[in-house]
Amino acid sequence: MGLFDEIRCEVPLPDGYDASDVWFQSKSFPDCGMCRYTITCAGRLIDSLGNDLEPEGYLNFYNNDRAADAAVTGGEPGWREYRARFVGGQLQRIERVDQDESADRYYGLASFRWFNSPSFLFGDHDKPAQNPEGGGE
Repeated sequence: MGLFDEIRCEVPLPDGYDASDVWFQSKSFPDCGMCRYTITCAGRLIDSLGNDLEPEGYLNFYNNDRAADAAVTGGEPGWREYRARFVGGQLQRIERVDQDESADRYYGLASFRWFNSPSFLFGDHDKPAQNPEGGGE
């Protein structure tokens, strides 16, 4: 099992899916470190410390929401995958990825600012940042 990061999306999704309380998985970042990122309602991608990553390119994120689709599909898994396009750090659009989409094209991030963000794996994603001298914020 490979590592992944988690994405929360505050921007309305194109298919109307209510993702207000959903953490999607993503493997769009190189060397996934179990970090959390948010696509803000202003269309910026930030890490758990509030740093703006200023991405360029595509960020894919997905989940398997069985509960949301149970009434529609009779209990079948509800795979949802989305692709966010960023230009100059600003979200341009989000599109739903079709499961039958051809695999002859690769989408990914061309660049982004990287910060040493804490991992949610160890339960430290909500801790405030500390300065190097060991004090508080």
